[in-house]
Amino acid sequence: MHVLFSQKLTPVYTLTDSGKLDVMKLMNWKIIQYVLKKGSMSSNLAPILGGFSLLHVKQNDVKKANEFASATQALSLQIRDDKQNHAQAVMCVSLAMCLLQPFSSLTSPFLQSYKDFKVCSSVVAVRLSRSQRCPNLFYISSSSNVKLMGEVEMSLNGLNGYVQCFFGAGCELGPIFESKLLVVEEYCRNLGRQSSLILFSMFRQFALNLRKPSDNPSKLIGEAFNEEQVLSELEGSAHFQTLRDSSSLRVQLAFVFWNEEDMIDLLKILETYPLQDQFVARLHNRLAFTGLAAFAMCHRKDCASYKALGEKCLGHFKFLSKSGSVNARPVYLFLKSMKSPSRDAFREAIESCAEGKFVNLEAMINERYAAFLRKENDEAASNECLTDAYFLYQEWGAHAKALQLSKDHDFLKKSKRRKARSSAHTVGSNHVTASSTVSATSDEATPKKAFSFNSTSKQRKVILMKNSGKKK
Repeated sequence: MHVLFSQKLTPVYTLTDSGKLDVMKLMNWKIIQYVLKKGSMSSNLAPILGGFSLLHVKQNDVKKANEFASATQALSLQIRDDKQNHAQAVMCVSLAMCLLQPFSSLTSPFLQSYKDFKVCSSVVAVRLSRSQRCPNLFYISSSSNVKLMGEVEMSLNGLNGYVQCFFGAGCELGPIFESKLLVVEEYCRNLGRQSSLILFSMFRQFALNLRKPSDNPSKLIGEAFNEEQVLSELEGSAHFQTLRDSSSLRVQLAFVFWNEEDMIDLLKILETYPLQDQFVARLHNRLAFTGLAAFAMCHRKDCASYKALGEKCLGHFKFLSKSGSVNARPVYLFLKSMKSPSRDAFREAIESCAEGKFVNLEAMINERYAAFLRKENDEAASNECLTDAYFLYQEWGAHAKALQLSKDHDFLKKSKRRKARSSAHTVGSNHVTASSTVSATSDEATPKKAFSFNSTSKQRKVILMKNSGKKK
């Protein structure tokens, strides 16, 4: 029993065979029963409970996953002195809580997990260097080396979770976020972790494509990453996983910048991957934009088959939405509005995104709603939605997209935003519209100072206050 009790649970959520999952659940449950029977409370129990929560995540049992994650979270508060078990417990809780808790509330725990495991790996590295000085302790050196690699892997998993939640929550992009990724890239480079270096370089290029103008923003080619070059050097599972990750990011870029040909090409790739993943946030981001792109393209005769793919993604978010996921509901409503466009569907989706503060999704839905209203010859309402989308993209930090909109629609260059958040759920309705813009024909409507595409959200608010004559 001691052997079972001290067993590391890191591989638990990487198992794919349902039979093995059942065996692991049985083993973990026997361990818990043993601890309760003996009345002893080991610090190992927290990560064991956390592993149990991840097993239920793997089987889409939201209720039990949340129950075990809550128990793990409570127990982890009592074992803070045990850095390793505490860090592993927090990691399990963060991964499981992605099912129900807002992504924005989980960025800090994931980032802390990265830091904690990085500290643990440093401690192991010191012990390893000491053991290598003494030939008689070779067996310690070997085991410590394996342990060191495990700690490094967990620290990078924490950072991966942080970035996926950051993107999923629509947190503000900018140089600060990119600088964090640069630090991690150097960390991976020093440790020779090539696969992780590729992943985080890819993340940084994705953020740069949204923030800085480029000739082809839906392709991951730039100062941080070159997809074509990297993929040409990879084989086997490394190529398979990297292509999945790059295509997941690119389909989002293709949808944001509305590149239909790229959306179609990427759907051909993504439809070959299973609709499952050990990381809830990563699966969320992949299926959200796979579904959106599928519904956006299925109206074309040569892409009608993608409707079935969109339905699968819609079903995933419908299930999570009914289970109480605050992250899934806005995506579910967005998918519904893309599948069956209507004024009510778009307004409901916009309202849900605004309520959950998913500024990235709110910007995209407003733009899609504007396109819908334009087809209905409601130019005034369409322009209002475009204006909301324009400022929401800036708030997200997607300045390259905002610039694209301003080039395509001249009136946006003279628009001025009044409210901190969009009230676009009223646009296009029969009720009085609470417009977020004013006429640009008067001197009062023209900003005295232009927005900078590299300015922060705080700086933009100061500019608005100065232009309105208010003091800071």
